[in-house]
Amino acid sequence: MPSFVLWFQKRHCQHLAPALLIFVSLLAARGFAATPLSLQVNEEAQRDVSLTVYSNNFAVVREVREARLPKGIVELEYRDVARDIDPTSVTVKARGATSEEFNLLEQNYRYDLLNRQTLLARFINKKLKYARSVLQDGQYETVYREGMLLSVGPEIVDFGDEIEVEPLGTITLSYIPEELKSQPTLLWLVDNATAGATLLETSYITGNIRWQADYIMVLDQQQAVFDLSAWVSLENRSGTQFRNASLQLVAGQVNRVSEHRPEMERPMVAMRMDAQMPTQETLFEHHLYSLPRKTTLANNETKQLQLIAATGLKYAKVYSLAVQVPNYQTAELRKSSFDVHLRFTNQADNGLGEPLPAGKVRVYQRDSAGQLQLVGEDQMAHLPTGETADLNVGQAFDLVAERRQLEFRRLGERVIEMTNEVVIRNQKREAVTVTLNEKLFGDWQITSESHKGRKSDAATQTYELPLQAGGETTLRYTARLNY
Repeated sequence: MPSFVLWFQKRHCQHLAPALLIFVSLLAARGFAATPLSLQVNEEAQRDVSLTVYSNNFAVVREVREARLPKGIVELEYRDVARDIDPTSVTVKARGATSEEFNLLEQNYRYDLLNRQTLLARFINKKLKYARSVLQDGQYETVYREGMLLSVGPEIVDFGDEIEVEPLGTITLSYIPEELKSQPTLLWLVDNATAGATLLETSYITGNIRWQADYIMVLDQQQAVFDLSAWVSLENRSGTQFRNASLQLVAGQVNRVSEHRPEMERPMVAMRMDAQMPTQETLFEHHLYSLPRKTTLANNETKQLQLIAATGLKYAKVYSLAVQVPNYQTAELRKSSFDVHLRFTNQADNGLGEPLPAGKVRVYQRDSAGQLQLVGEDQMAHLPTGETADLNVGQAFDLVAERRQLEFRRLGERVIEMTNEVVIRNQKREAVTVTLNEKLFGDWQITSESHKGRKSDAATQTYELPLQAGGETTLRYTARLNY
Protein backbone atom coordinates (compact mmCIF):
# COMPACT_ATOMS: atom_id res chain seq x y z
CA MET A 1 0.00 0.00 0.00
CA PRO A 2 1.36 3.45 -0.88
CA SER A 3 3.03 5.25 2.04
CA PHE A 4 0.71 8.28 1.67
CA VAL A 5 -2.35 6.09 2.24
CA LEU A 6 -0.77 4.38 5.28
CA TRP A 7 0.13 7.76 6.79
CA PHE A 8 -3.36 9.13 6.07
CA GLN A 9 -5.07 6.14 7.69
CA LYS A 10 -2.87 6.24 10.84
CA ARG A 11 -3.27 9.97 11.35
CA HIS A 12 -6.97 10.36 10.58
CA CYS A 13 -8.51 6.89 10.87
CA GLN A 14 -10.47 7.69 14.03
CA HIS A 15 -12.14 10.67 12.32
CA LEU A 16 -13.00 9.03 8.97
CA ALA A 17 -16.51 7.96 8.11
CA PRO A 18 -16.79 4.32 6.96
CA ALA A 19 -17.66 5.32 3.37
CA LEU A 20 -14.51 7.46 3.14
CA LEU A 21 -12.41 4.61 4.47
CA ILE A 22 -13.76 2.39 1.69
CA PHE A 23 -12.90 5.06 -0.88
CA VAL A 24 -9.34 5.35 0.44
CA SER A 25 -8.97 1.58 0.37
CA LEU A 26 -10.12 1.53 -3.25
CA LEU A 27 -7.52 4.13 -4.10
CA ALA A 28 -4.94 1.93 -2.48
CA ALA A 29 -6.15 -1.14 -4.41
CA ARG A 30 -5.84 0.81 -7.64
CA GLY A 31 -2.40 2.00 -6.76
CA PHE A 32 -3.71 5.59 -6.47
CA ALA A 33 -4.34 5.50 -10.27
CA ALA A 34 -4.27 8.60 -12.39
CA THR A 35 -6.88 9.64 -14.98
CA PRO A 36 -7.64 6.64 -17.26
CA LEU A 37 -5.96 6.54 -20.63
CA SER A 38 -8.47 7.34 -23.40
CA LEU A 39 -8.38 5.35 -26.66
CA GLN A 40 -10.53 5.47 -29.79
CA VAL A 41 -11.69 2.36 -31.64
CA ASN A 42 -13.03 3.37 -35.05
CA GLU A 43 -14.52 1.52 -37.99
CA GLU A 44 -11.02 1.20 -39.49
CA ALA A 45 -10.19 -1.26 -36.70
CA GLN A 46 -13.03 -3.55 -37.79
CA ARG A 47 -11.99 -7.11 -38.61
CA ASP A 48 -15.41 -8.68 -39.08
CA VAL A 49 -19.08 -7.67 -39.04
CA SER A 50 -22.30 -9.61 -39.41
CA LEU A 51 -25.96 -8.62 -39.39
CA THR A 52 -29.11 -10.54 -38.59
CA VAL A 53 -31.92 -8.43 -40.03
CA TYR A 54 -35.52 -8.90 -38.94
CA SER A 55 -38.51 -8.04 -41.08
CA ASN A 56 -40.01 -5.84 -38.35
CA ASN A 57 -37.41 -3.09 -38.74
CA PHE A 58 -34.47 -3.96 -36.50
CA ALA A 59 -31.21 -5.89 -36.67
CA VAL A 60 -28.65 -7.54 -34.42
CA VAL A 61 -25.15 -6.24 -35.24
CA ARG A 62 -22.05 -8.28 -34.34
CA GLU A 63 -18.59 -6.79 -34.77
CA VAL A 64 -14.97 -7.71 -34.16
CA ARG A 65 -12.51 -4.82 -33.87
CA GLU A 66 -8.84 -4.87 -32.97
CA ALA A 67 -7.47 -2.50 -30.31
CA ARG A 68 -4.06 -2.24 -28.68
CA LEU A 69 -4.84 -1.83 -24.98
CA PRO A 70 -2.50 -0.89 -22.14
CA LYS A 71 -2.67 -2.55 -18.77
CA GLY A 72 -4.89 -0.89 -16.19
CA ILE A 73 -7.92 1.36 -16.37
CA VAL A 74 -8.73 2.37 -19.95
CA GLU A 75 -11.50 4.58 -21.36
CA LEU A 76 -12.50 3.24 -24.77
CA GLU A 77 -14.35 5.39 -27.29
CA TYR A 78 -16.13 2.90 -29.56
CA ARG A 79 -17.14 4.98 -32.58
CA ASP A 80 -19.06 4.45 -35.82
CA VAL A 81 -22.01 2.65 -34.25
CA ALA A 82 -25.57 2.93 -35.54
CA ARG A 83 -27.43 6.10 -34.69
CA ASP A 84 -30.52 4.07 -33.71
CA ILE A 85 -28.65 1.68 -31.42
CA ASP A 86 -30.41 0.35 -28.33
CA PRO A 87 -27.67 1.04 -25.75
CA THR A 88 -29.21 -1.40 -23.24
CA SER A 89 -28.61 -4.25 -25.71
CA VAL A 90 -24.81 -3.77 -26.01
CA THR A 91 -22.46 -6.59 -25.06
CA VAL A 92 -18.66 -6.48 -25.27
CA LYS A 93 -15.88 -8.91 -24.42
CA ALA A 94 -12.24 -9.47 -25.27
CA ARG A 95 -11.73 -12.62 -27.29
CA GLY A 96 -10.00 -15.26 -25.22
CA ALA A 97 -10.05 -13.19 -21.99
CA THR A 98 -11.99 -13.92 -18.83
CA SER A 99 -14.23 -11.33 -17.18
CA GLU A 100 -11.49 -10.78 -14.57
CA GLU A 101 -8.88 -10.14 -17.27
CA PHE A 102 -11.12 -7.75 -19.19
CA ASN A 103 -13.53 -6.22 -16.69
CA LEU A 104 -16.11 -3.75 -17.98
CA LEU A 105 -16.63 -1.24 -15.17
CA GLU A 106 -18.89 1.30 -16.85
CA GLN A 107 -20.70 1.91 -20.11
CA ASN A 108 -22.04 5.18 -21.50
CA TYR A 109 -23.79 6.02 -24.73
CA ARG A 110 -23.14 9.49 -26.12
CA TYR A 111 -25.86 10.44 -28.55
CA ASP A 112 -25.69 14.21 -27.98
CA LEU A 113 -24.36 14.86 -31.47
CA LEU A 114 -22.54 17.91 -32.69
CA ASN A 115 -24.87 20.39 -34.41
CA ARG A 116 -25.69 24.09 -34.08
CA GLN A 117 -28.37 23.57 -31.44
CA THR A 118 -26.40 21.25 -29.14
CA LEU A 119 -23.21 23.28 -29.55
CA LEU A 120 -24.75 26.65 -28.72
CA ALA A 121 -26.62 25.16 -25.76
CA ARG A 122 -23.20 24.69 -24.09
CA PHE A 123 -22.54 28.43 -24.35
CA ILE A 124 -25.67 29.82 -22.70
CA ASN A 125 -24.76 32.72 -20.37
CA LYS A 126 -21.38 32.99 -22.11
CA LYS A 127 -20.10 35.61 -24.52
CA LEU A 128 -20.00 34.87 -28.24
CA LYS A 129 -18.47 36.74 -31.16
CA TYR A 130 -20.66 37.50 -34.17
CA ALA A 131 -19.17 38.60 -37.49
CA ARG A 132 -21.07 39.89 -40.52
CA SER A 133 -20.29 41.75 -43.71
CA VAL A 134 -21.65 45.30 -44.04
CA LEU A 135 -21.59 47.45 -47.20
CA GLN A 136 -19.94 50.81 -46.48
CA ASP A 137 -18.89 53.32 -49.15
CA GLY A 138 -19.27 50.72 -51.87
CA GLN A 139 -17.12 48.13 -50.08
CA TYR A 140 -17.92 45.24 -47.77
CA GLU A 141 -16.37 45.37 -44.33
CA THR A 142 -16.52 42.76 -41.60
CA VAL A 143 -18.13 44.03 -38.39
CA TYR A 144 -17.55 42.16 -35.13
CA ARG A 145 -19.89 42.23 -32.15
CA GLU A 146 -19.74 40.45 -28.81
CA GLY A 147 -22.83 39.46 -26.91
CA MET A 148 -24.06 37.11 -24.20
CA LEU A 149 -26.13 34.15 -25.35
CA LEU A 150 -29.33 34.02 -23.28
CA SER A 151 -31.10 31.07 -24.91
CA VAL A 152 -31.25 28.87 -28.02
CA GLY A 153 -34.18 27.82 -30.18
CA PRO A 154 -34.48 30.67 -31.06
CA GLU A 155 -31.15 32.29 -30.27
CA ILE A 156 -31.50 35.35 -28.05
CA VAL A 157 -28.35 37.46 -27.58
CA ASP A 158 -27.72 40.43 -25.28
CA PHE A 159 -25.33 42.81 -27.06
CA GLY A 160 -25.38 45.32 -24.18
CA ASP A 161 -27.18 48.14 -25.94
CA GLU A 162 -29.88 45.84 -27.35
CA ILE A 163 -31.19 42.31 -27.27
CA GLU A 164 -31.62 40.54 -30.61
CA VAL A 165 -33.52 37.39 -31.56
CA GLU A 166 -31.67 35.19 -34.07
CA PRO A 167 -29.06 37.83 -34.96
CA LEU A 168 -27.37 37.68 -38.34
CA GLY A 169 -23.72 36.78 -38.53
CA THR A 170 -21.13 34.05 -38.26
CA ILE A 171 -20.42 32.82 -34.73
CA THR A 172 -16.82 32.28 -33.69
CA LEU A 173 -16.13 29.77 -30.89
CA SER A 174 -12.82 29.11 -29.18
CA TYR A 175 -13.41 25.38 -28.55
CA ILE A 176 -15.85 22.48 -28.90
CA PRO A 177 -17.02 20.82 -25.66
CA GLU A 178 -15.56 17.34 -25.25
CA GLU A 179 -18.91 15.71 -24.47
CA LEU A 180 -20.26 16.51 -27.94
CA LYS A 181 -19.59 13.85 -30.52
CA SER A 182 -19.70 14.08 -34.28
CA GLN A 183 -21.38 10.66 -34.33
CA PRO A 184 -22.98 8.26 -31.82
CA THR A 185 -20.28 6.79 -29.56
CA LEU A 186 -20.10 4.10 -26.91
CA LEU A 187 -17.79 4.92 -23.99
CA TRP A 188 -16.47 2.04 -21.92
CA LEU A 189 -14.39 2.14 -18.75
CA VAL A 190 -12.40 -1.08 -18.71
CA ASP A 191 -9.98 -2.68 -16.26
CA ASN A 192 -7.57 -4.54 -18.56
CA ALA A 193 -5.16 -7.07 -17.06
CA THR A 194 -2.82 -7.67 -20.05
CA ALA A 195 -1.31 -5.11 -22.41
CA GLY A 196 -1.28 -5.80 -26.15
CA ALA A 197 -3.46 -6.31 -29.20
CA THR A 198 -7.00 -7.33 -28.27
CA LEU A 199 -9.95 -8.41 -30.40
CA LEU A 200 -13.10 -6.79 -29.06
CA GLU A 201 -16.29 -8.71 -29.79
CA THR A 202 -19.40 -6.54 -29.55
CA SER A 203 -23.06 -6.96 -30.36
CA TYR A 204 -26.06 -4.65 -30.19
CA ILE A 205 -29.56 -4.14 -31.53
CA THR A 206 -30.32 -1.22 -33.81
CA GLY A 207 -33.55 0.00 -35.32
CA ASN A 208 -34.29 1.25 -38.83
CA ILE A 209 -32.86 -1.71 -40.71
CA ARG A 210 -35.44 -3.90 -42.36
CA TRP A 211 -35.89 -6.35 -45.17
CA GLN A 212 -38.72 -7.63 -47.28
CA ALA A 213 -39.09 -10.21 -49.99
CA ASP A 214 -40.14 -9.14 -53.49
CA TYR A 215 -41.31 -11.86 -55.87
CA ILE A 216 -41.59 -11.88 -59.65
CA MET A 217 -43.87 -14.42 -61.34
CA VAL A 218 -43.71 -14.84 -65.11
CA LEU A 219 -46.70 -16.78 -66.42
CA ASP A 220 -46.84 -19.21 -69.31
CA GLN A 221 -50.61 -19.55 -69.73
CA GLN A 222 -50.38 -22.17 -72.46
CA GLN A 223 -48.44 -24.54 -70.20
CA ALA A 224 -50.15 -23.34 -66.98
CA VAL A 225 -46.72 -22.90 -65.35
CA PHE A 226 -44.70 -19.94 -64.14
CA ASP A 227 -41.15 -18.98 -63.29
CA LEU A 228 -40.53 -17.49 -59.85
CA SER A 229 -37.68 -15.34 -58.61
CA ALA A 230 -37.47 -13.79 -55.16
CA TRP A 231 -35.34 -10.83 -54.19
CA VAL A 232 -34.47 -9.52 -50.75
CA SER A 233 -34.82 -5.75 -50.46
CA LEU A 234 -32.62 -4.50 -47.60
CA GLU A 235 -33.16 -0.94 -46.37
CA ASN A 236 -30.64 0.70 -44.04
CA ARG A 237 -31.68 3.90 -42.26
CA SER A 238 -29.73 3.22 -39.06
CA GLY A 239 -27.24 6.08 -39.42
CA THR A 240 -24.11 4.05 -40.23
CA GLN A 241 -22.75 1.76 -42.94
CA PHE A 242 -21.76 -1.88 -42.60
CA ARG A 243 -18.80 -2.80 -44.79
CA ASN A 244 -18.27 -6.31 -46.13
CA ALA A 245 -20.88 -7.75 -43.76
CA SER A 246 -22.22 -11.27 -43.50
CA LEU A 247 -26.01 -11.23 -43.72
CA GLN A 248 -28.73 -13.35 -42.19
CA LEU A 249 -32.47 -12.70 -42.47
CA VAL A 250 -35.19 -13.77 -40.04
CA ALA A 251 -38.70 -14.34 -41.44
CA GLY A 252 -41.49 -14.15 -38.87
CA GLN A 253 -42.71 -11.74 -36.24
CA VAL A 254 -40.38 -11.54 -33.24
CA ASN A 255 -42.04 -10.05 -30.18
CA ARG A 256 -40.17 -7.10 -28.70
CA VAL A 257 -41.00 -4.97 -25.70
CA SER A 258 -41.98 -1.48 -26.75
CA GLU A 259 -40.02 0.53 -27.48
CA HIS A 260 -36.58 -6.45 -63.30
CA ARG A 261 -37.40 -8.20 -65.91
CA PRO A 262 -36.33 -11.83 -65.37
CA GLU A 263 -34.86 -14.03 -68.06
CA MET A 264 -37.25 -16.71 -69.25
CA GLU A 265 -36.16 -20.34 -69.23
CA ARG A 266 -38.01 -23.22 -70.83
CA PRO A 267 -40.39 -24.89 -68.38
CA MET A 268 -38.79 -27.44 -66.17
CA VAL A 269 -39.50 -28.15 -62.52
CA ALA A 270 -36.28 -27.22 -60.75
CA MET A 271 -35.33 -24.91 -57.90
CA ARG A 272 -31.86 -23.39 -58.04
CA MET A 273 -30.54 -23.57 -54.47
CA ASP A 274 -26.81 -23.99 -55.10
CA ALA A 275 -23.85 -22.49 -53.26
CA GLN A 276 -24.72 -19.05 -54.60
CA MET A 277 -28.23 -19.09 -53.10
CA PRO A 278 -29.15 -18.50 -49.43
CA THR A 279 -29.48 -21.45 -47.08
CA GLN A 280 -32.49 -21.79 -44.81
CA GLU A 281 -32.95 -23.23 -41.32
CA THR A 282 -35.50 -23.15 -38.52
CA LEU A 283 -34.79 -20.67 -35.73
CA PHE A 284 -37.12 -21.08 -32.74
CA GLU A 285 -40.56 -20.44 -34.32
CA HIS A 286 -39.12 -18.50 -37.26
CA HIS A 287 -37.00 -19.17 -40.35
CA LEU A 288 -33.42 -17.97 -40.80
CA TYR A 289 -31.93 -17.32 -44.25
CA SER A 290 -28.14 -17.04 -44.51
CA LEU A 291 -26.83 -15.26 -47.59
CA PRO A 292 -23.73 -16.85 -49.14
CA ARG A 293 -21.80 -13.68 -49.98
CA LYS A 294 -20.74 -10.71 -47.90
CA THR A 295 -21.96 -7.29 -48.95
CA THR A 296 -21.63 -3.64 -47.97
CA LEU A 297 -24.81 -1.95 -46.78
CA ALA A 298 -24.41 1.83 -46.91
CA ASN A 299 -26.45 4.21 -44.79
CA ASN A 300 -29.64 5.42 -46.50
CA GLU A 301 -29.35 2.64 -49.07
CA THR A 302 -31.76 0.04 -50.38
CA LYS A 303 -30.01 -3.06 -51.74
CA GLN A 304 -31.50 -6.06 -53.51
CA LEU A 305 -30.08 -9.59 -53.30
CA GLN A 306 -31.48 -12.74 -54.87
CA LEU A 307 -33.17 -15.12 -52.47
CA ILE A 308 -34.51 -17.95 -54.67
CA ALA A 309 -35.11 -18.80 -58.32
CA ALA A 310 -37.39 -21.56 -59.58
CA THR A 311 -38.88 -22.46 -62.97
CA GLY A 312 -41.74 -24.53 -64.32
CA LEU A 313 -44.04 -24.23 -61.29
CA LYS A 314 -47.66 -25.26 -61.73
CA TYR A 315 -50.46 -22.87 -60.90
CA ALA A 316 -54.24 -22.61 -61.20
CA LYS A 317 -56.25 -19.59 -62.27
CA VAL A 318 -59.51 -19.15 -60.37
CA TYR A 319 -62.32 -16.69 -61.12
CA SER A 320 -64.30 -15.91 -57.98
CA LEU A 321 -67.00 -13.48 -56.90
CA ALA A 322 -68.10 -12.94 -53.30
CA VAL A 323 -71.31 -10.96 -52.73
CA GLN A 324 -73.06 -10.00 -49.52
CA VAL A 325 -76.71 -10.87 -50.23
CA PRO A 326 -79.12 -8.18 -48.89
CA ASN A 327 -81.69 -9.43 -46.35
CA TYR A 328 -84.29 -6.82 -47.36
CA GLN A 329 -86.58 -6.33 -50.33
CA THR A 330 -84.91 -4.68 -53.32
CA ALA A 331 -85.56 -4.23 -57.04
CA GLU A 332 -82.01 -3.15 -57.80
CA LEU A 333 -80.13 -4.76 -60.68
CA ARG A 334 -76.49 -5.13 -59.69
CA LYS A 335 -73.50 -5.85 -61.95
CA SER A 336 -70.29 -7.33 -60.60
CA SER A 337 -66.89 -8.41 -61.90
CA PHE A 338 -65.00 -11.57 -60.96
CA ASP A 339 -61.69 -11.44 -59.12
CA VAL A 340 -58.78 -13.31 -60.69
CA HIS A 341 -56.83 -15.51 -58.27
CA LEU A 342 -53.59 -17.39 -58.92
CA ARG A 343 -52.94 -20.36 -56.66
CA PHE A 344 -49.84 -22.51 -56.27
CA THR A 345 -48.66 -24.98 -53.66
CA ASN A 346 -45.31 -24.75 -51.90
CA GLN A 347 -44.18 -28.35 -52.10
CA ALA A 348 -41.25 -30.31 -53.52
CA ASP A 349 -43.18 -31.93 -56.37
CA ASN A 350 -44.02 -28.43 -57.60
CA GLY A 351 -40.38 -27.31 -57.62
CA LEU A 352 -40.43 -25.52 -54.25
CA GLY A 353 -40.59 -27.13 -50.81
CA GLU A 354 -38.82 -24.38 -48.79
CA PRO A 355 -40.57 -21.84 -46.52
CA LEU A 356 -41.15 -18.58 -48.40
CA PRO A 357 -41.12 -15.29 -46.45
CA ALA A 358 -43.95 -12.78 -46.84
CA GLY A 359 -43.58 -10.22 -49.59
CA LYS A 360 -45.08 -8.47 -52.59
CA VAL A 361 -45.63 -10.63 -55.67
CA ARG A 362 -45.62 -8.96 -59.09
CA VAL A 363 -47.08 -11.05 -61.90
CA TYR A 364 -45.91 -10.65 -65.52
CA GLN A 365 -46.85 -12.22 -68.82
CA ARG A 366 -45.30 -11.86 -72.27
CA ASP A 367 -47.34 -10.20 -74.99
CA SER A 368 -47.41 -11.27 -78.66
CA ALA A 369 -44.15 -9.36 -79.25
CA GLY A 370 -42.41 -11.19 -76.42
CA GLN A 371 -42.35 -8.19 -74.05
CA LEU A 372 -43.08 -8.69 -70.37
CA GLN A 373 -46.21 -6.88 -69.20
CA LEU A 374 -47.42 -6.46 -65.61
CA VAL A 375 -50.78 -8.18 -65.18
CA GLY A 376 -51.24 -7.79 -61.42
CA GLU A 377 -49.69 -7.90 -57.99
CA ASP A 378 -50.62 -8.90 -54.46
CA GLN A 379 -49.10 -9.23 -50.99
CA MET A 380 -48.27 -12.82 -50.04
CA ALA A 381 -48.22 -13.88 -46.40
CA HIS A 382 -45.52 -16.21 -45.03
CA LEU A 383 -45.93 -19.47 -46.95
CA PRO A 384 -44.83 -22.57 -45.00
CA THR A 385 -43.93 -25.78 -46.80
CA GLY A 386 -47.03 -27.64 -47.96
CA GLU A 387 -49.33 -24.60 -47.90
CA THR A 388 -51.05 -22.95 -50.87
CA ALA A 389 -50.65 -19.32 -51.88
CA ASP A 390 -53.78 -17.48 -53.06
CA LEU A 391 -52.99 -14.24 -54.92
CA ASN A 392 -55.68 -11.78 -55.98
CA VAL A 393 -54.18 -10.09 -59.05
CA GLY A 394 -57.13 -8.08 -60.36
CA GLN A 395 -60.53 -8.46 -62.02
CA ALA A 396 -61.56 -10.31 -65.16
CA PHE A 397 -62.59 -7.94 -67.99
CA ASP A 398 -64.71 -10.45 -69.93
CA LEU A 399 -66.73 -12.03 -67.12
CA VAL A 400 -69.86 -10.24 -65.90
CA ALA A 401 -72.44 -11.19 -63.29
CA GLU A 402 -75.90 -9.55 -63.09
CA ARG A 403 -78.05 -10.22 -60.05
CA ARG A 404 -81.61 -9.40 -59.13
CA GLN A 405 -84.03 -10.36 -56.40
CA LEU A 406 -87.01 -12.18 -57.92
CA GLU A 407 -89.11 -12.72 -54.78
CA PHE A 408 -89.14 -11.55 -51.17
CA ARG A 409 -91.54 -12.96 -48.56
CA ARG A 410 -91.80 -12.40 -44.80
CA LEU A 411 -92.82 -15.66 -43.12
CA GLY A 412 -92.66 -14.42 -39.54
CA GLU A 413 -91.39 -11.62 -37.33
CA ARG A 414 -87.75 -12.62 -37.92
CA VAL A 415 -88.09 -15.12 -40.78
CA ILE A 416 -87.82 -14.21 -44.47
CA GLU A 417 -87.60 -16.14 -47.72
CA MET A 418 -86.16 -14.74 -50.94
CA THR A 419 -85.37 -15.96 -54.42
CA ASN A 420 -82.29 -14.57 -56.18
CA GLU A 421 -81.17 -14.86 -59.78
CA VAL A 422 -77.59 -14.43 -61.03
CA VAL A 423 -76.89 -14.31 -64.78
CA ILE A 424 -73.19 -14.85 -65.66
CA ARG A 425 -71.85 -14.10 -69.13
CA ASN A 426 -68.52 -15.27 -70.49
CA GLN A 427 -67.22 -13.09 -73.34
CA LYS A 428 -63.92 -14.93 -73.51
CA ARG A 429 -62.81 -17.12 -76.39
CA GLU A 430 -62.30 -20.09 -74.10
CA ALA A 431 -64.45 -21.99 -71.64
CA VAL A 432 -63.97 -21.22 -67.94
CA THR A 433 -65.34 -22.25 -64.58
CA VAL A 434 -66.29 -19.51 -62.11
CA THR A 435 -66.79 -19.66 -58.35
CA LEU A 436 -69.71 -17.74 -56.86
CA ASN A 437 -69.76 -17.18 -53.08
CA GLU A 438 -73.14 -15.98 -51.80
CA LYS A 439 -72.80 -14.45 -48.31
CA LEU A 440 -75.99 -14.87 -46.26
CA PHE A 441 -77.08 -13.47 -42.88
CA GLY A 442 -78.29 -15.30 -39.78
CA ASP A 443 -79.48 -18.89 -39.59
CA TRP A 444 -80.18 -19.85 -43.19
CA GLN A 445 -80.87 -22.76 -45.50
CA ILE A 446 -81.24 -23.19 -49.25
CA THR A 447 -84.71 -24.59 -50.03
CA SER A 448 -84.29 -24.83 -53.81
CA GLU A 449 -81.55 -24.20 -56.40
CA SER A 450 -81.05 -24.52 -60.16
CA HIS A 451 -77.41 -25.66 -59.78
CA LYS A 452 -76.03 -27.82 -57.01
CA GLY A 453 -74.11 -25.76 -54.47
CA ARG A 454 -72.42 -26.39 -51.15
CA LYS A 455 -72.28 -24.68 -47.77
CA SER A 456 -68.59 -23.78 -47.62
CA ASP A 457 -68.85 -22.06 -44.21
CA ALA A 458 -71.48 -20.75 -41.78
CA ALA A 459 -72.10 -17.64 -43.91
CA THR A 460 -71.41 -18.81 -47.47
CA GLN A 461 -73.16 -20.84 -50.13
CA THR A 462 -70.68 -21.68 -52.93
CA TYR A 463 -71.43 -22.54 -56.56
CA GLU A 464 -68.95 -23.79 -59.17
CA LEU A 465 -70.39 -22.84 -62.56
CA PRO A 466 -68.91 -23.91 -65.95
CA LEU A 467 -69.31 -21.49 -68.85
CA GLN A 468 -68.71 -22.11 -72.54
CA ALA A 469 -66.78 -19.60 -74.65
CA GLY A 470 -69.14 -16.72 -75.44
CA GLY A 471 -71.88 -18.37 -73.37
CA GLU A 472 -73.89 -17.59 -70.26
CA THR A 473 -75.58 -19.42 -67.43
CA THR A 474 -78.36 -18.48 -65.00
CA LEU A 475 -78.35 -19.48 -61.35
CA ARG A 476 -81.54 -19.30 -59.28
CA TYR A 477 -81.87 -20.26 -55.65
CA THR A 478 -84.28 -19.70 -52.78
CA ALA A 479 -82.97 -19.08 -49.27
CA ARG A 480 -84.87 -19.02 -45.98
CA LEU A 481 -83.28 -16.81 -43.30
CA ASN A 482 -83.99 -16.68 -39.59
CA TYR A 483 -82.22 -13.71 -38.01
